[in-house]
Amino acid sequence: MSHCRQTTTLACLERSVERITGTAVAELRRRSPDEHRQAVEKQHGRKMRFVSRFPVIGRGHVLRDRVKTHEEIEAMLNEVLR
Repeated sequence: MSHCRQTTTLACLERSVERITGTAVAELRRRSPDEHRQAVEKQHGRKMRFVSRFPVIGRGHVLRDRVKTHEEIEAMLNEVLR
């Protein structure tokens, strides 16, 4: 990142994003997330896929398909603390 030494971090990040995506930052800011997804899918000719490589910290995310309600968690906690 030697080309960024004389500029701001934001400007450096914007140049990197433009280089990687091939799209101007102003255009990326203008688009909604859905519009951006559609543009990427059209460019690559296939649907985007999002993959989680590890769980995000938090009750719902850790449990994934076994999500517990707040009340269930509180009841479990109360049971353990008895």
